[in-house]
Amino acid sequence: MANRILFSIPVHERPDIIRDQAINILKFCPSSVVVMHLSKGVNNDDDLALFKKGIEGLDGVILNADEGNRVDTGDGHSGIFQAHYANYLLAEKLGIDFSTICLLSSNELLIKSGLEDYTAQHHIGCQTVLSDPTSNWHLFNRDLLSRLQSVGFLDDLEISQFYFGGQAEGQFYRKDIFKKIATIFRNFFPRSRPAGFETEEVIPPTIVANLTVDGGKEMMPVPPITLCDYCHDLSITPKLIEKIRSGWGVIYAPKKNGMLVSPHIGWPSFKTIFSVKRVPREECEIRSFIRSLAP
Repeated sequence: MANRILFSIPVHERPDIIRDQAINILKFCPSSVVVMHLSKGVNNDDDLALFKKGIEGLDGVILNADEGNRVDTGDGHSGIFQAHYANYLLAEKLGIDFSTICLLSSNELLIKSGLEDYTAQHHIGCQTVLSDPTSNWHLFNRDLLSRLQSVGFLDDLEISQFYFGGQAEGQFYRKDIFKKIATIFRNFFPRSRPAGFETEEVIPPTIVANLTVDGGKEMMPVPPITLCDYCHDLSITPKLIEKIRSGWGVIYAPKKNGMLVSPHIGWPSFKTIFSVKRVPREECEIRSFIRSLAP
């Protein structure tokens, strides 16, 4: 099957909403597989049964709920990339055929078709911003630099005095490239030693930046596929979604203090955007509007 996408999503609440998200993905990417990692924080048998029931009857949707695979993603630290890694391992164990893995969050939705073709042309979707200790983004600081140095992660990449950061939502990788990222991640940030920071916003961008140095054209990244509203003074509205679906336009919005600049602001980025965040995990106008969109 040509360029089948594996969507990896950590989930922790609202079985009805994760079903809605799975249906949304299958509408816009009908040949894809969706693996949803259920947070270890969901440990009540009745709640677990509700999540399993939530995806019943959806072909290609898998709930990663085995106790041995699950990590706690509730606090937003350390566990998110571990959850994606666990989903990748489960897909490999099950022998799932896929060409690209795409990392999503549970409060975003796809808004248009064409992602299979797009990811066939581009093998990496990742933002790579060089660390700046004078920046006010919380993951650019000397303490984290020292942490990355002390575990040997930067030495392994043959860099020492800097690293990279980037948006987590909407990253995508060709399968063999993600395998490289996952192997390095496992070697330096094993599950038995929680990293204590948002690895999904630092580890893949730093590895990708290293790969681009002499990796050739196929290693050149494009932005992640998700337009996020939390870094800039920006609202996700039906009007904005319609503009993005038209294919042309530029978003201008002031960056919020303490946030990393969005990879989609200030240039004609609409052809790189396939998903939007934040969509509240509840029935609301924007969720209903997206549900009404044609593929």
